[in-house]
Amino acid sequence: MSAFNPSSVLDNHRLKTSRLRLALGYALGMTLGLVLILVGGYWLHSVLVKEALKTELQQLAHKEAGVHLPDLQAWAAGQKTAKDVYIGLRSHRTAFYYILSSDGELVHGNETQPELRTAVLDLVRNQPLPRGQVVFATLYPHDEPSLSLALLRYPVTYQGEYLGSVYAATDVGGSLSHLDQLLMTGLLLLVGLIVLAGLGGWWMADRSLQPLRLALQQQRQFVADASHELRTPLAVMTTALSLVREETGEQLEAFHRETLDDALDETRHLSRLAEELLLLARADSGGLQPQMTALVAAELLEQKLRFYQLQAEEQGLELTGHLEERAVIRADPDWFQRMLGAALENALTYTPAGGRVTVAIRRRNDWVDVLVTDTGPGMQPKVVQQAFQRFYRADPARQRNQQGAGLGLAVIWELAKLQGAEVTLDSTSGKGTCLRLSFQSA
Repeated sequence: MSAFNPSSVLDNHRLKTSRLRLALGYALGMTLGLVLILVGGYWLHSVLVKEALKTELQQLAHKEAGVHLPDLQAWAAGQKTAKDVYIGLRSHRTAFYYILSSDGELVHGNETQPELRTAVLDLVRNQPLPRGQVVFATLYPHDEPSLSLALLRYPVTYQGEYLGSVYAATDVGGSLSHLDQLLMTGLLLLVGLIVLAGLGGWWMADRSLQPLRLALQQQRQFVADASHELRTPLAVMTTALSLVREETGEQLEAFHRETLDDALDETRHLSRLAEELLLLARADSGGLQPQMTALVAAELLEQKLRFYQLQAEEQGLELTGHLEERAVIRADPDWFQRMLGAALENALTYTPAGGRVTVAIRRRNDWVDVLVTDTGPGMQPKVVQQAFQRFYRADPARQRNQQGAGLGLAVIWELAKLQGAEVTLDSTSGKGTCLRLSFQSA
Protein backbone atom coordinates (compact mmCIF):
# COMPACT_ATOMS: atom_id res chain seq x y z
CA MET A 1 0.00 0.00 0.00
CA SER A 2 1.30 3.42 -0.78
CA ALA A 3 0.28 7.01 -0.09
CA PHE A 4 0.61 9.98 -2.42
CA ASN A 5 1.57 13.55 -1.65
CA PRO A 6 0.06 15.54 -4.53
CA SER A 7 2.21 18.63 -4.10
CA SER A 8 4.69 17.09 -6.52
CA VAL A 9 2.32 17.66 -9.41
CA LEU A 10 1.89 21.41 -9.05
CA ASP A 11 3.14 23.50 -11.92
CA ASN A 12 4.64 26.01 -9.49
CA HIS A 13 6.40 23.25 -7.66
CA ARG A 14 7.71 21.88 -10.92
CA LEU A 15 8.97 25.31 -11.95
CA LYS A 16 10.71 25.78 -8.61
CA THR A 17 12.24 22.32 -8.84
CA SER A 18 13.36 22.96 -12.41
CA ARG A 19 14.82 26.31 -11.42
CA LEU A 20 16.69 24.74 -8.54
CA ARG A 21 18.05 21.96 -10.75
CA LEU A 22 19.11 24.42 -13.43
CA ALA A 23 20.71 26.70 -10.84
CA LEU A 24 22.60 23.77 -9.35
CA GLY A 25 23.68 22.69 -12.82
CA TYR A 26 24.91 26.16 -13.74
CA ALA A 27 26.60 26.63 -10.37
CA LEU A 28 28.22 23.19 -10.54
CA GLY A 29 29.51 23.82 -14.05
CA MET A 30 30.93 27.21 -13.12
CA THR A 31 32.36 25.84 -9.88
CA LEU A 32 34.11 22.99 -11.68
CA GLY A 33 35.53 25.47 -14.16
CA LEU A 34 36.78 27.72 -11.38
CA VAL A 35 38.24 24.77 -9.49
CA LEU A 36 40.11 23.63 -12.60
CA ILE A 37 41.43 27.15 -13.17
CA LEU A 38 42.54 27.62 -9.56
CA VAL A 39 44.01 24.13 -9.24
CA GLY A 40 45.74 24.49 -12.58
CA GLY A 41 47.10 27.89 -11.61
CA TYR A 42 48.35 26.63 -8.26
CA TRP A 43 49.95 23.57 -9.86
CA LEU A 44 51.63 25.68 -12.56
CA HIS A 45 52.93 28.14 -9.97
CA SER A 46 54.26 25.27 -7.84
CA VAL A 47 56.03 23.79 -10.88
CA LEU A 48 57.59 27.14 -11.74
CA VAL A 49 58.77 27.62 -8.15
CA LYS A 50 60.31 24.16 -8.05
CA GLU A 51 61.94 24.64 -11.47
CA ALA A 52 63.40 27.93 -10.27
CA LEU A 53 64.81 26.19 -7.19
CA LYS A 54 66.22 23.39 -9.30
CA THR A 55 67.88 25.84 -11.70
CA GLU A 56 69.39 27.81 -8.81
CA LEU A 57 70.79 24.68 -7.14
CA GLN A 58 72.09 23.22 -10.41
CA GLN A 59 73.93 26.45 -11.25
CA LEU A 60 75.40 26.64 -7.76
CA ALA A 61 76.48 22.99 -7.74
CA HIS A 62 77.91 23.13 -11.28
CA LYS A 63 79.91 26.24 -10.47
CA GLU A 64 81.32 24.88 -7.20
CA ALA A 65 82.09 21.50 -8.78
CA GLY A 66 84.32 23.23 -11.34
CA VAL A 67 85.96 25.45 -8.76
CA HIS A 68 86.73 22.66 -6.26
CA LEU A 69 87.58 19.85 -8.66
CA PRO A 70 91.30 20.20 -7.71
CA ASP A 71 90.36 19.85 -4.03
CA LEU A 72 88.56 16.58 -4.71
CA GLN A 73 91.46 15.33 -6.81
CA ALA A 74 93.93 16.22 -4.03
CA TRP A 75 91.69 14.47 -1.47
CA ALA A 76 91.47 11.36 -3.64
CA ALA A 77 95.29 11.40 -3.99
CA GLY A 78 95.71 11.70 -0.22
CA GLN A 79 97.26 15.15 -0.51
CA LYS A 80 94.51 16.71 1.66
CA THR A 81 93.05 15.51 4.93
CA ALA A 82 90.38 16.64 7.40
CA LYS A 83 92.67 19.32 8.86
CA ASP A 84 92.75 21.03 5.45
CA VAL A 85 88.93 21.38 5.24
CA TYR A 86 87.64 24.94 5.01
CA ILE A 87 84.01 25.90 5.57
CA GLY A 88 82.96 29.38 4.47
CA LEU A 89 80.02 31.42 5.74
CA ARG A 90 77.24 32.84 3.51
CA SER A 91 75.18 34.56 6.19
CA HIS A 92 73.43 36.86 3.72
CA ARG A 93 72.32 34.02 1.41
CA THR A 94 69.72 31.26 1.63
CA ALA A 95 71.58 28.73 -0.57
CA PHE A 96 74.61 26.80 0.66
CA TYR A 97 76.59 23.73 -0.30
CA TYR A 98 78.85 20.99 1.00
CA ILE A 99 81.35 18.95 -0.99
CA LEU A 100 81.81 15.34 0.10
CA SER A 101 84.39 12.91 -1.16
CA SER A 102 83.57 9.52 -2.64
CA ASP A 103 83.81 8.00 0.84
CA GLY A 104 81.48 10.63 2.37
CA GLU A 105 84.10 12.82 4.02
CA LEU A 106 83.59 16.57 4.14
CA VAL A 107 86.04 18.28 1.78
CA HIS A 108 84.73 21.80 1.53
CA GLY A 109 81.60 23.83 2.18
CA ASN A 110 79.96 27.19 2.33
CA GLU A 111 77.07 27.45 4.77
CA THR A 112 74.49 29.93 6.02
CA GLN A 113 73.84 28.44 9.49
CA PRO A 114 76.81 26.55 10.95
CA GLU A 115 74.61 25.08 13.69
CA LEU A 116 72.76 23.04 11.05
CA ARG A 117 75.89 21.42 9.59
CA THR A 118 75.67 18.18 11.53
CA ALA A 119 71.98 17.67 10.74
CA VAL A 120 72.49 18.37 7.02
CA LEU A 121 75.53 16.08 6.73
CA ASP A 122 73.71 13.27 8.57
CA LEU A 123 70.83 13.63 6.13
CA VAL A 124 72.89 13.46 2.93
CA ARG A 125 75.03 10.62 4.25
CA ASN A 126 72.15 8.46 5.51
CA GLN A 127 69.68 9.16 2.71
CA PRO A 128 71.02 8.59 -0.80
CA LEU A 129 69.82 11.37 -3.05
CA PRO A 130 69.06 10.82 -6.75
CA ARG A 131 71.40 12.46 -9.19
CA GLY A 132 70.38 15.88 -10.47
CA GLN A 133 66.92 15.84 -8.85
CA VAL A 134 65.61 18.24 -6.24
CA VAL A 135 64.55 16.54 -3.01
CA PHE A 136 62.57 18.29 -0.31
CA ALA A 137 63.26 17.46 3.31
CA THR A 138 62.54 18.89 6.75
CA LEU A 139 65.26 19.02 9.40
CA TYR A 140 64.60 18.98 13.13
CA PRO A 141 67.91 20.11 14.66
CA HIS A 142 68.37 19.96 18.42
CA ASP A 143 67.12 23.10 20.19
CA GLU A 144 66.47 24.76 16.83
CA PRO A 145 63.28 25.37 14.87
CA SER A 146 62.53 23.01 12.02
CA LEU A 147 63.91 23.86 8.63
CA SER A 148 62.54 23.00 5.19
CA LEU A 149 65.24 22.41 2.60
CA ALA A 150 65.49 21.69 -1.10
CA LEU A 151 68.59 19.57 -1.81
CA LEU A 152 70.32 18.53 -5.03
CA ARG A 153 73.24 16.14 -5.49
CA TYR A 154 75.70 16.95 -8.29
CA PRO A 155 78.25 14.13 -8.86
CA VAL A 156 81.80 15.18 -9.78
CA THR A 157 83.83 12.91 -12.07
CA TYR A 158 87.16 13.23 -13.83
CA GLN A 159 88.11 10.98 -16.73
CA GLY A 160 85.38 8.54 -15.72
CA GLU A 161 86.43 8.38 -12.05
CA TYR A 162 83.88 9.37 -9.41
CA LEU A 163 85.57 11.82 -7.03
CA GLY A 164 82.62 12.95 -4.87
CA SER A 165 79.50 15.08 -4.93
CA VAL A 166 78.44 18.66 -4.42
CA TYR A 167 75.32 18.86 -2.23
CA ALA A 168 73.63 22.17 -2.90
CA ALA A 169 70.73 23.20 -0.66
CA THR A 170 68.53 26.17 0.02
CA ASP A 171 66.01 27.14 2.65
CA VAL A 172 62.57 26.87 1.06
CA GLY A 173 60.54 27.79 4.12
CA GLY A 174 59.69 31.14 2.58
CA SER A 175 58.77 29.60 -0.77
CA LEU A 176 56.60 26.91 0.82
CA SER A 177 54.98 29.48 3.07
CA HIS A 178 54.25 31.51 -0.02
CA LEU A 179 52.64 28.47 -1.65
CA ASP A 180 50.59 27.79 1.51
CA GLN A 181 49.39 31.39 1.54
CA LEU A 182 48.57 31.12 -2.13
CA LEU A 183 46.61 27.93 -1.46
CA MET A 184 44.64 29.51 1.40
CA THR A 185 43.94 32.58 -0.70
CA GLY A 186 42.81 30.35 -3.55
CA LEU A 187 40.49 28.39 -1.23
CA LEU A 188 38.94 31.58 0.16
CA LEU A 189 38.59 32.93 -3.34
CA LEU A 190 37.02 29.65 -4.43
CA VAL A 191 34.43 29.83 -1.64
CA GLY A 192 33.52 33.36 -2.67
CA LEU A 193 33.35 32.40 -6.32
CA ILE A 194 31.16 29.39 -5.50
CA VAL A 195 28.71 31.72 -3.75
CA LEU A 196 28.78 34.04 -6.74
CA ALA A 197 28.38 31.05 -9.06
CA GLY A 198 25.34 29.92 -7.08
CA LEU A 199 23.76 33.38 -7.28
CA GLY A 200 24.64 33.61 -10.96
CA GLY A 201 23.25 30.13 -11.58
CA TRP A 202 20.01 31.06 -9.81
CA TRP A 203 19.69 34.19 -11.96
CA MET A 204 20.51 32.31 -15.16
CA ALA A 205 18.00 29.58 -14.30
CA ASP A 206 15.32 32.19 -13.69
CA ARG A 207 16.06 33.78 -17.07
CA SER A 208 15.97 30.38 -18.77
CA LEU A 209 12.58 29.52 -17.25
CA GLN A 210 10.88 32.81 -18.05
CA PRO A 211 9.59 31.60 -21.46
CA LEU A 212 8.21 28.45 -19.84
CA ARG A 213 6.62 30.46 -17.04
CA LEU A 214 5.03 32.76 -19.59
CA ALA A 215 3.78 29.79 -21.63
CA LEU A 216 2.19 28.24 -18.53
CA GLN A 217 0.55 31.52 -17.64
CA GLN A 218 -0.84 31.89 -21.15
CA GLN A 219 -2.05 28.29 -21.09
CA ARG A 220 -3.88 28.83 -17.82
CA GLN A 221 -5.43 32.04 -19.12
CA PHE A 222 -6.55 30.26 -22.27
CA VAL A 223 -8.13 27.41 -20.28
CA ALA A 224 -9.90 29.91 -18.02
CA ASP A 225 -11.17 31.99 -20.93
CA ALA A 226 -12.26 28.95 -22.96
CA SER A 227 -14.04 27.37 -20.01
CA HIS A 228 -15.81 30.62 -19.20
CA GLU A 229 -16.92 31.14 -22.81
CA LEU A 230 -18.19 27.55 -23.09
CA ARG A 231 -20.38 27.69 -19.99
CA THR A 232 -23.21 29.74 -21.50
CA PRO A 233 -23.61 27.85 -24.82
CA LEU A 234 -23.36 24.52 -23.04
CA ALA A 235 -25.99 25.59 -20.53
CA VAL A 236 -28.27 26.67 -23.38
CA MET A 237 -27.69 23.35 -25.19
CA THR A 238 -28.40 21.34 -22.05
CA THR A 239 -31.59 23.25 -21.37
CA ALA A 240 -32.75 22.94 -24.98
CA LEU A 241 -32.08 19.22 -25.17
CA SER A 242 -33.79 18.67 -21.81
CA LEU A 243 -36.89 20.52 -23.01
CA VAL A 244 -36.98 18.54 -26.26
CA ARG A 245 -36.60 15.31 -24.32
CA GLU A 246 -39.40 16.15 -21.89
CA GLU A 247 -41.91 17.46 -24.44
CA THR A 248 -41.36 15.22 -27.45
CA GLY A 249 -39.34 12.31 -26.10
CA GLU A 250 -42.31 9.90 -26.01
CA GLN A 251 -43.23 10.76 -29.60
CA LEU A 252 -39.80 9.92 -31.01
CA GLU A 253 -38.74 6.54 -32.27
CA ALA A 254 -36.41 4.52 -30.03
CA PHE A 255 -33.31 5.27 -32.10
CA HIS A 256 -33.92 9.05 -32.10
CA ARG A 257 -34.77 9.00 -28.39
CA GLU A 258 -31.51 7.19 -27.59
CA THR A 259 -29.58 9.61 -29.79
CA LEU A 260 -31.17 12.54 -27.94
CA ASP A 261 -30.33 10.97 -24.57
CA ASP A 262 -26.71 10.45 -25.66
CA ALA A 263 -26.45 14.05 -26.82
CA LEU A 264 -27.88 15.28 -23.51
CA ASP A 265 -25.43 13.12 -21.52
CA GLU A 266 -22.46 14.36 -23.52
CA THR A 267 -23.55 17.97 -23.17
CA ARG A 268 -23.82 17.55 -19.40
CA HIS A 269 -20.40 15.91 -19.41
CA LEU A 270 -18.93 18.87 -21.31
CA SER A 271 -20.60 21.31 -18.93
CA ARG A 272 -19.08 19.53 -15.94
CA LEU A 273 -15.69 19.48 -17.66
CA ALA A 274 -15.90 23.22 -18.36
CA GLU A 275 -16.80 23.86 -14.69
CA GLU A 276 -13.86 21.80 -13.47
CA LEU A 277 -11.43 23.47 -15.86
CA LEU A 278 -12.61 26.91 -14.83
CA LEU A 279 -12.30 26.01 -11.16
CA LEU A 280 -8.73 24.73 -11.63
CA ALA A 281 -7.77 27.78 -13.66
CA ARG A 282 -9.11 30.10 -10.96
CA ALA A 283 -7.26 28.08 -8.32
CA ASP A 284 -4.00 28.46 -10.26
CA SER A 285 -4.46 32.20 -10.56
CA GLY A 286 -5.33 32.64 -6.89
CA GLY A 287 -8.90 33.67 -7.68
CA LEU A 288 -10.56 31.25 -5.24
CA GLN A 289 -11.12 32.11 -1.60
CA PRO A 290 -12.84 29.63 0.74
CA GLN A 291 -15.72 30.67 2.96
CA MET A 292 -14.71 28.70 6.03
CA THR A 293 -17.37 27.76 8.54
CA ALA A 294 -18.17 25.01 11.05
CA LEU A 295 -19.91 22.02 9.46
CA VAL A 296 -21.31 18.76 10.72
CA ALA A 297 -19.66 16.48 8.19
CA ALA A 298 -22.11 13.60 8.69
CA GLU A 299 -25.12 15.71 7.67
CA LEU A 300 -23.63 16.66 4.29
CA LEU A 301 -22.43 13.10 3.75
CA GLU A 302 -25.93 11.76 4.34
CA GLN A 303 -27.24 14.11 1.63
CA LYS A 304 -24.61 12.94 -0.82
CA LEU A 305 -25.28 9.28 -0.07
CA ARG A 306 -28.98 9.76 -0.78
CA PHE A 307 -28.15 11.61 -4.02
CA TYR A 308 -25.85 8.86 -5.34
CA GLN A 309 -27.86 5.91 -4.03
CA LEU A 310 -29.87 5.53 -7.25
CA GLN A 311 -26.74 5.63 -9.41
CA ALA A 312 -25.13 2.96 -7.22
CA GLU A 313 -28.18 0.70 -7.52
CA GLU A 314 -28.30 1.10 -11.30
CA GLN A 315 -24.66 0.02 -11.46
CA GLY A 316 -25.26 -2.96 -9.17
CA LEU A 317 -23.18 -1.50 -6.34
CA GLU A 318 -23.70 -1.34 -2.60
CA LEU A 319 -23.27 2.22 -1.25
CA THR A 320 -23.17 2.43 2.55
CA GLY A 321 -22.10 4.94 5.18
CA HIS A 322 -20.79 4.72 8.73
CA LEU A 323 -21.64 8.20 9.95
CA GLU A 324 -22.11 7.70 13.67
CA GLU A 325 -19.36 10.21 14.41
CA ARG A 326 -20.98 13.66 14.48
CA ALA A 327 -17.69 15.53 14.17
CA VAL A 328 -17.64 19.24 13.36
CA ILE A 329 -15.08 20.41 10.83
CA ARG A 330 -13.92 23.73 9.41
CA ALA A 331 -14.53 23.85 5.65
CA ASP A 332 -16.23 25.73 2.84
CA PRO A 333 -19.72 24.14 2.53
CA ASP A 334 -19.91 24.28 -1.27
CA TRP A 335 -16.37 23.05 -1.75
CA PHE A 336 -16.83 20.27 0.79
CA GLN A 337 -19.87 18.99 -1.10
CA ARG A 338 -18.04 19.24 -4.42
CA MET A 339 -15.16 17.22 -2.97
CA LEU A 340 -17.56 14.58 -1.64
CA GLY A 341 -19.31 14.38 -5.01
CA ALA A 342 -16.04 13.98 -6.91
CA ALA A 343 -14.83 11.32 -4.47
CA LEU A 344 -18.06 9.30 -4.71
CA GLU A 345 -18.23 9.59 -8.49
CA ASN A 346 -14.66 8.38 -8.75
CA ALA A 347 -15.35 5.41 -6.48
CA LEU A 348 -18.60 4.48 -8.25
CA THR A 349 -16.98 4.80 -11.66
CA TYR A 350 -14.15 2.38 -10.99
CA THR A 351 -15.94 -0.22 -8.86
CA PRO A 352 -17.31 -3.17 -10.88
CA ALA A 353 -20.86 -4.48 -10.48
CA GLY A 354 -21.33 -6.40 -7.26
CA GLY A 355 -18.76 -4.24 -5.50
CA ARG A 356 -19.13 -1.99 -2.50
CA VAL A 357 -18.41 1.71 -1.81
CA THR A 358 -18.25 2.73 1.84
CA VAL A 359 -18.09 6.21 3.38
CA ALA A 360 -16.97 6.64 6.96
CA ILE A 361 -15.97 9.39 9.39
CA ARG A 362 -13.09 8.98 11.85
CA ARG A 363 -11.80 11.43 14.45
CA ARG A 364 -7.98 11.67 14.68
CA ASN A 365 -6.64 14.04 17.35
CA ASP A 366 -7.40 17.54 15.99
CA TRP A 367 -8.40 16.18 12.59
CA VAL A 368 -11.49 14.55 11.14
CA ASP A 369 -11.00 12.00 8.36
CA VAL A 370 -13.62 11.31 5.71
CA LEU A 371 -12.85 7.92 4.18
CA VAL A 372 -14.26 6.86 0.81
CA THR A 373 -13.36 3.20 0.26
CA ASP A 374 -14.17 1.02 -2.75
CA THR A 375 -13.61 -2.60 -3.71
CA GLY A 376 -12.45 -1.77 -7.22
CA PRO A 377 -9.34 -3.14 -8.96
CA GLY A 378 -6.98 -0.83 -7.08
CA MET A 379 -3.87 0.72 -8.55
CA GLN A 380 -0.21 -0.03 -8.93
CA PRO A 381 2.15 2.19 -6.85
CA LYS A 382 3.40 3.99 -9.97
CA VAL A 383 -0.20 4.83 -10.88
CA VAL A 384 -0.93 6.13 -7.38
CA GLN A 385 1.99 8.54 -7.75
CA GLN A 386 0.28 10.15 -10.76
CA ALA A 387 -3.37 9.85 -9.79
CA PHE A 388 -3.75 13.53 -8.81
CA GLN A 389 -2.33 14.82 -12.07
CA ARG A 390 -4.78 16.63 -14.26
CA PHE A 391 -6.27 14.59 -17.10
CA TYR A 392 -4.45 11.50 -15.88
CA ARG A 393 -6.24 8.28 -16.78
CA ALA A 394 -5.41 5.14 -14.84
CA ASP A 395 -4.42 1.78 -16.23
CA PRO A 396 -6.89 -0.11 -18.50
CA ALA A 397 -8.30 -2.07 -15.58
CA ARG A 398 -9.66 1.21 -14.17
CA GLN A 399 -11.04 2.56 -17.45
CA ARG A 400 -14.22 0.51 -17.56
CA ASN A 401 -16.20 3.77 -17.63
CA GLN A 402 -14.72 6.44 -19.85
CA GLN A 403 -17.06 9.28 -18.82
CA GLY A 404 -14.51 10.98 -16.59
CA ALA A 405 -11.89 13.42 -17.89
CA GLY A 406 -9.30 12.70 -15.25
CA LEU A 407 -9.95 15.92 -13.29
CA GLY A 408 -11.90 14.65 -10.27
CA LEU A 409 -8.95 13.95 -7.99
CA ALA A 410 -7.14 17.10 -9.19
CA VAL A 411 -10.18 19.19 -8.18
CA ILE A 412 -10.36 17.44 -4.80
CA TRP A 413 -6.78 18.21 -4.03
CA GLU A 414 -6.92 21.85 -5.18
CA LEU A 415 -9.95 22.52 -3.00
CA ALA A 416 -8.40 20.67 -0.06
CA LYS A 417 -5.22 22.70 -0.30
CA LEU A 418 -7.13 25.99 -0.29
CA GLN A 419 -9.02 24.93 2.86
CA GLY A 420 -5.91 23.75 4.71
CA ALA A 421 -7.09 20.14 4.42
CA GLU A 422 -5.09 17.07 3.44
CA VAL A 423 -5.68 14.37 0.84
CA THR A 424 -4.20 10.89 0.89
CA LEU A 425 -4.77 8.10 -1.62
CA ASP A 426 -4.10 4.56 -0.44
CA SER A 427 -4.44 1.78 -2.98
CA THR A 428 -3.28 -1.77 -3.56
CA SER A 429 -3.67 -3.50 -6.88
CA GLY A 430 -6.52 -6.01 -6.69
CA LYS A 431 -7.66 -4.87 -3.24
CA GLY A 432 -9.42 -1.57 -3.81
CA THR A 433 -8.74 2.07 -3.00
CA CYS A 434 -9.27 4.38 -0.04
CA LEU A 435 -9.42 8.15 -0.48
CA ARG A 436 -8.88 10.02 2.80
CA LEU A 437 -10.01 13.65 3.14
CA SER A 438 -8.67 15.14 6.37
CA PHE A 439 -10.13 18.36 7.78
CA GLN A 440 -9.29 20.27 10.92
CA SER A 441 -11.79 19.98 13.77
CA ALA A 442 -13.82 23.08 14.48
